[in-house]
Amino acid sequence: MVAASVARANAPRSHFRRALASAAPPLIALAIALAVWEGVVAVVKLPVYLLPAPSAIIGTLWSLLQTGFVPPQHLGAPAEGILYHAYITFVEAGVGLVIGALIGLVLAVIMVHSRFAEQTIYPIVVTIRSTPMVAIAPIFIIWFGFTIMPKAIVAALATFYPVLVNCITGMRSVEPTTLEFFQSVHASKSEIFWRLRVPNTLPYFFAAMRLDVSLCLIGAIVGELVGAREGLGHMMTAAAVTLRTTEVFSGVIVLTTIGLVLTQLVTFVASRVLYWHETERV
Repeated sequence: MVAASVARANAPRSHFRRALASAAPPLIALAIALAVWEGVVAVVKLPVYLLPAPSAIIGTLWSLLQTGFVPPQHLGAPAEGILYHAYITFVEAGVGLVIGALIGLVLAVIMVHSRFAEQTIYPIVVTIRSTPMVAIAPIFIIWFGFTIMPKAIVAALATFYPVLVNCITGMRSVEPTTLEFFQSVHASKSEIFWRLRVPNTLPYFFAAMRLDVSLCLIGAIVGELVGAREGLGHMMTAAAVTLRTTEVFSGVIVLTTIGLVLTQLVTFVASRVLYWHETERV
């Protein structure tokens, strides 16, 4: 009993040590890269608008964060509302990610169960996927105006294809022996779908979602660059026009943070849903 209690007490410490050990190498590499960057800028004496030092970028970001969560129209430069811009971009990317995932799932189910639907829909999907988002984003701006919706639609168009392809692969890659067993016990198509195809598809689905985290941010930023009055893409464009490079880099840091948060969120959900799968157990 005493040994078991000691083991449970030491478990959080060992978990913390493992997490620290895994995080140490990239943190050390990042620190070295920033130190080299700072040194090169100081020695070469590059202009701030061309390549600012990391210390200048961090200082600018810290000062921008001090303005709090206030819309930029109530402040000075657009970058002073960086938290508000980050919230807008986060919502656009998140809504686009959810919409894209739902579209990909629905189309995958339809195409797996109907060869005619696959032959009809897939060429349209490939055409949409092959069209640059920058070319069609202005159309959504015209239709929906300067709101969150056109950016979310662009983000959805950027994210639905990986979900579609992965879910089709997962639904069709069930083990033949398992499928034959279900058929031998006279399982209905609904039972085969929910008890065999869906569990087999979940790892493929979450693999696509991890990829879609970066794609939904790219789609949201593309929509903001084409036409927006708020969001990190709008803020960074306004800063770049006036050569406020430290503010542009600050926006990049915030975007990276949003990507990390969304990635961890998808990973957390996958670990809870796929607790039974060998990839999560490993």
